Amino acid sequence: MLTQLFRTGLLSLLLAVAGMGTAWAIAGVDFSSYELQDAQDAIDAGDFDEAITMLEEILSFEPEDADALNLLGFSLRSTDRNSEAMEKYNEALAINPDHQGALEYQGELFLKMGDQASAEANLEKLTALCPDGCEAHATLQTAIEKFKDGTEVSWVRPTN
Repeated sequence: MLTQLFRTGLLSLLLAVAGMGTAWAIAGVDFSSYELQDAQDAIDAGDFDEAITMLEEILSFEPEDADALNLLGFSLRSTDRNSEAMEKYNEALAINPDHQGALEYQGELFLKMGDQASAEANLEKLTALCPDGCEAHATLQTAIEKFKDGTEVSWVRPTN
């Protein structure tokens, strides 16, 4: 009985420590202590530095996760680390060339860098991917129109 209580207490302690933002392992398999939704929540709260930390850990375990790369690009762009953001969008699109979020966010970064032609190329890709329209297409199209009009565009929009 005492042994069972000790084991239960030890397991509880280990689970509590594991939930404190460190990667951990079960049965010899390592995995991130964060999920993509944790990073999305940080982004939604405007805590881009925390999102970057979470996403980098997630990617250390799942380097081919295009969604994580896209959100990392978004978070980097939101902290004005534009060249790093472009690298992450390119990585996401190398894994999944049809990733709508990465095409949209990369297009917005192109606009932020003054490259309207590249943003329009991404919009063309989204047009082909979303013949009936989609949020990524509508958002990038609006950003391009505002860019053409010289209207200030908000580059931070927390969705993946």
